[in-house]
Amino acid sequence: MKKAYFSPKFSGMKLSQIFVLFFLFFITNISCKKNESTTGDAPAVTGSFIGRVRFQGNALDVDRENRLIRILRENNSTFRIEFYTGIPNITGIVFEQTNDSTWTSNDNTETQLVKVEGSSLEIDYQLNGQSWKVDAVRR
Repeated sequence: MKKAYFSPKFSGMKLSQIFVLFFLFFITNISCKKNESTTGDAPAVTGSFIGRVRFQGNALDVDRENRLIRILRENNSTFRIEFYTGIPNITGIVFEQTNDSTWTSNDNTETQLVKVEGSSLEIDYQLNGQSWKVDAVRR
């Protein structure tokens, strides 16, 4: 008498293991993709920087070294700058690429300069009586 290689109990266990592996693969794939940009230009602008942050406004005067600054995508065309130190974030920044490694905010009044050049970040930004000045390098 021949033995059956696949009993119903054995094939059910294998099927559930395959399902669990597929589910873990799917979750891992989705969680990694949410951090990827849908356009090729975002990684050159977005990122974490460490440097000197100076802010004046709202009865607050801050001048600190070695602070974390992050540039994050808000939507398809705008970015925000987060400071994590009680300093208000800058939102609605639109960048234009001026060469292979330089991105500059497209403000024409020259009072709202945000520039990412290679691994350095420079901010000289004034808005509504508030002033941000940052000199930082990519982390």
